[in-house]
Amino acid sequence: MAAKFIVVVSDQDDAKRGEITVTDNPGIAANLVETLLEAGFDQARIRMFSGDQTEMRVTTRPVVALVDERSPSTAAKGTPAVEAAAPRETARKASAAKATPFVKDGVRFSSLFRPG
Repeated sequence: MAAKFIVVVSDQDDAKRGEITVTDNPGIAANLVETLLEAGFDQARIRMFSGDQTEMRVTTRPVVALVDERSPSTAAKGTPAVEAAAPRETARKASAAKATPFVKDGVRFSSLFRPG
């Protein structure tokens, strides 16, 4: 059997809202469902799920922007050039000074890299 039992009772007026109860004991979950049914809750509003917590791994992908040192507009046209890396301190100051988030050197980063 699964480690957790989740009983969901949806709101009568809005099925997107409701109450959730999580328990480790299947007997407690079954008792809760019985109590809800005896109290007059419609069976269609009650859902029970069983499951366990799963591990997740979060990874990030590097984003590479090819830019031309002479003109940033040529980078957008696909001119292959690589920008030299700036020292860490200079890079930190430059990133702190920017007002637009997720943009570097005029290139917008993927929305996948936004903070949660």
